[in-house]
Amino acid sequence: MAVDLDTRLLRAFVAVAEELSFTRAAQRLVLAQQALSAQVQQLERRLQVPLFERTTRRVELTDAGALLLPRAREVLAALDAGVADLDALRRTTGATLRVGLSATAMVPLTAETMRRFRERHPEVELLVTNAGLDQPTAGLREGRVDVAFVRRPFVDDGISMVTVLTEERFAVLPQSHPLAGRAWVSPEDLVDEPWIWVEGADPRSRAFWSLEEYRGGRPLRAGTPINSFEEAFGAVAAGLAITCQAESAVRAVGAGFPQLRFVPLRGAAPAQVAVAWRTAHETPLARAFVRVALEVAGEA
Repeated sequence: MAVDLDTRLLRAFVAVAEELSFTRAAQRLVLAQQALSAQVQQLERRLQVPLFERTTRRVELTDAGALLLPRAREVLAALDAGVADLDALRRTTGATLRVGLSATAMVPLTAETMRRFRERHPEVELLVTNAGLDQPTAGLREGRVDVAFVRRPFVDDGISMVTVLTEERFAVLPQSHPLAGRAWVSPEDLVDEPWIWVEGADPRSRAFWSLEEYRGGRPLRAGTPINSFEEAFGAVAAGLAITCQAESAVRAVGAGFPQLRFVPLRGAAPAQVAVAWRTAHETPLARAFVRVALEVAGEA
C-alpha cells in the first residue's frame, strides 16, 4: 500500500513516540497540544492503523507504532542529511572543486561526469589536473585535489573509493612479436618478457600492471622506464619492452600506434576505474560529484 506521508506528520509521531507524552512532545515541537494530537490522528487515518494506546494516565506505542518508529527515524534522518547537503551546496557559490585524473582522462565516463556536474552546478569552478602513472591517487594523498578518477589498485590508506568502470586488459606487443597473432594470451605467456616500468611506482599498482602474482617469485625484467601511456606504447613500438593496458587506454592511445598489436589478456583480473576522495576530508561538493559519477556509470 503506497501512502503519501507528510514529513510534518512523521515528526509529530516520532516526538510523541520518544516522549510518550503529548504534552512534552508539543512543547518539544513548539505546537499546541491539540494541533499535535490532530497531526497524529491524521497519520493514523492515512495508515489505517492505530499507532498509540492512549489513556488518561499514559501513552504507549502499539505494535504498529513500534514497527514504524525506527523506519520513521531513518526517513527523517535521511531527509535532514539531504537538506543539509543541499544547503551546503547553496553556500558554495564561487567555490572550487579540484578534480584529479590518474591515467583516466581517456575514459569517456570521466568527461561525461564533469560535463554533467558543471551543468548542474554552474556556480562551482572545476579545476582539473592530470597526474602521471607514478601518482595513482592523482594528488588526493597529498591534498592537491578533492576528488579523483583513479585506476585501482594502489596503496589506498586514507582514500575512499567506489568503482565506476570495469574493463578488459590487453597485452600491448610489437607486431613482430611471436604472440602478436594470437587470439588471446595468458599472464604466464608474458611474465618473462621485458616490461615497461614506472620510476617510484606505487607497489600495489606496479604488481597489478606487471602481473607480479604470476611470476612465481621471479623478478621483473625491466625494459625501460616510462610515466605515461604514450611513453609506454612508444617503448613497445621501439621493441624495448611490452606492457598490459586497459581497454580505454588501448582505444584512445593505441590508435596512434598502428605498428602495435593489442591482444586480449585472459585469466587476469580486469582493470578498474574508481572515483575517489580523501576519507577524512569528504565535502558536500565531493559527495555531489561522486553521485554524478555513479549516475553516469549506471547508464553505461
